[in-house]
Amino acid sequence: MSNAPTLNDVARAVGVTHMTVSRSFSGKGRVAESTRQRVFAAAAALGYRPNAAAAATRNGRTGYLGMIRSPELSRSVHAPEFDAGLDHALHERGLCLLRDVIDSPLHRGDDDARAPRIVRENAVDGLLINYVFGTPATVRDLIDRCHIPSFWINRKRESNCVHPADEGAALEATRFVLDHGHRSAWFVDRASEADDLTSEEHHYSVADRRVGYARAMRERGLKPRIETLRPRVRGVYAPGRLFEECVRMLQRPDRPTAMICSNEHGRVMAMAALSLSLRLPEDLSLITFDNHAASGEDFALDRVLTPHFRMGAAAVAELTALIGASDTPRSPVVLPFEFHRTGSVARSTRA
Repeated sequence: MSNAPTLNDVARAVGVTHMTVSRSFSGKGRVAESTRQRVFAAAAALGYRPNAAAAATRNGRTGYLGMIRSPELSRSVHAPEFDAGLDHALHERGLCLLRDVIDSPLHRGDDDARAPRIVRENAVDGLLINYVFGTPATVRDLIDRCHIPSFWINRKRESNCVHPADEGAALEATRFVLDHGHRSAWFVDRASEADDLTSEEHHYSVADRRVGYARAMRERGLKPRIETLRPRVRGVYAPGRLFEECVRMLQRPDRPTAMICSNEHGRVMAMAALSLSLRLPEDLSLITFDNHAASGEDFALDRVLTPHFRMGAAAVAELTALIGASDTPRSPVVLPFEFHRTGSVARSTRA
């Protein structure tokens, strides 16, 4: 027979009812904070731990959220700041997170037996979908059929999603460059496997950042110039090819005075510029969408930072609210980017 302390033992130690102790741990109902703290102190002294399985049976909630992602790293959000935001919001709410991988080769037709266990067994109260682009139709169908409250991370949808304001960030970054007198400012991004920017194989930010850049240029009566790097060799990404592409772009006779780079290839562009003895920012002003500083390099770049921490925290908060009212879709949460200025954008000296 188990001698483990029970909820009734805690109630007797504090001098309150069984229900008061239960409400203190569940966070439901009205319990004075001073009483709640006495309950927690008594539970710790007795070595009592709430039974999660019993609680789930009583209230129909497991206290767990699930997160499913792609097995391909590039198709999901992976960042320490994002995980920190998730953890912060989970801890605040007394929740835990279960993670799993989902991909189309595992889910053919209606064979839900191959679905992730957290979906198949109703092991979680809600799902965070960390599959930012290229989500196979079979996966989307599975999510729709599982009837679990679901919230999408870094996806632009009509509801139940959180994503950064990519168009606004590109608009602001370009205006910043133009405010320094630049009239020749290129937007540089990197080609993907799909030409259609609205296809599932493109993240929404590719098109949105182009739109923001073009809008800023037209505001000043300037013609947008979008250039695309193609660092793939027979369909395979080749880092060395990216550097070569950047060098060739910088060697063009019509090289601009400024570049707005749409992702981390801005660091490679800076290294290519230095290899050609171009000075940053005297010969080339550069700003890039990139959360990582160019550590160990002889330059620092003005950067547009994705709000990873706030995105993780918002995802948990919004999914929790959706679980509480699953019949009411949540409006999209759009987060502003942050800007890190280092001086790699300077006033243009070109007339």
